[in-house]
Amino acid sequence: MSVDSLWRARPERERRAILAGAAAVAAVLVFALVWLPLQRSRARLEAELPQLRASIAALKRGADEVKRLKAVPPTVTGNPAPLAALSMQQPLAGAQLNVPDDKHVHVVASDVGFTRLLDWLVTVQSTHGLRVENARIEALAATGRVRADLTLTRS
Repeated sequence: MSVDSLWRARPERERRAILAGAAAVAAVLVFALVWLPLQRSRARLEAELPQLRASIAALKRGADEVKRLKAVPPTVTGNPAPLAALSMQQPLAGAQLNVPDDKHVHVVASDVGFTRLLDWLVTVQSTHGLRVENARIEALAATGRVRADLTLTRS
């Protein structure tokens, strides 16, 4: 017997019941195999969205920093000028400079403008080949003022 003959042998009421059951099973399968996974994926992606937006913002800030650093003049390497003369040639007001050896400078500033400190660092980087090796910078109560403890090294 074929499926077609079995189907036609069933009474009309039974065929309707089978069709209704098959439609219900199909609806449950579509819901379980299509709709629920889509909903779970949407909820997961919705939860990840703020983190992804934060990552994009961090990448944009990083790109801006790269552009800024590319604009900085190249560092002079191996500048023969002694670092001891640094405090006289390019002083940083409010800071004490200590030169323990010919490759390091230790800077302690109890109250200095942050912008002035950064400008000074760019200057000594380009003229003396100094880079920040270690830094501890704390904001003071006055806006734009910091306490800094830096160790600079010549490459």
